[in-house]
Amino acid sequence: VFWAFINPLLLALIIAFIFTEIIKVNIKHFYLFIISGMLPWFFFANSLQEASTSIVSNVNLLKQFPLPRVFIPIASVLANFFNLILGFLIILPFFIIFNPKLIFMLPLLVIVLLLHLLFTLGIALFLSSVYVYFRDIGQFLGVLLLFWLWVTPVFYTIDMVPQKYRILFSLNPLTVYIALYRGILFDMALFNLKFILFAFLLSIISFCFGYAVFIKQEPYFLKRI
Repeated sequence: VFWAFINPLLLALIIAFIFTEIIKVNIKHFYLFIISGMLPWFFFANSLQEASTSIVSNVNLLKQFPLPRVFIPIASVLANFFNLILGFLIILPFFIIFNPKLIFMLPLLVIVLLLHLLFTLGIALFLSSVYVYFRDIGQFLGVLLLFWLWVTPVFYTIDMVPQKYRILFSLNPLTVYIALYRGILFDMALFNLKFILFAFLLSIISFCFGYAVFIKQEPYFLKRI
């Protein structure tokens, strides 16, 4: 649990130092700005990496006990979600120091957390079922997540992106979730109704699609492992 929080914190501090002292990004409280995006990103990335290999890694467990296989990747995501919650509990006092009104917005944060969890569960279920058939996804996923990180406004605001490239960032579903986290934690703004509806739609589609693919392929897992 300790390292689950320390790793993103250290990386956030290093990146914040580079952007403030070397690149000279002019964003007030930039360290908090980075943290508000890094914690959700680490939850998402770690969940996908661990859940994608969970079925193959637990093949002996699946052969010995008749438990629902869908619980395996879900458990991986929930473990990382627990770390995300602990991370926020540790870092929230620093955000509250700068704006005590944040306390009244915590129920909104819970909504965003649940939507982000649902979205991540859907992709995790999809990847865990596909990984059974295509093991090279494990190598591709690392590169994909690295690219995905840099096209997600974790280290910068969407306003910093040149206009001609903004369509790429607009198509990135994580842009919506990061914007919602920042709107609560950093900007202390009320919900953008368009963003919250879009996040809700993305979460439902992601989970339903991932769950449907997993359930369809589940009967063939043990034959392919």
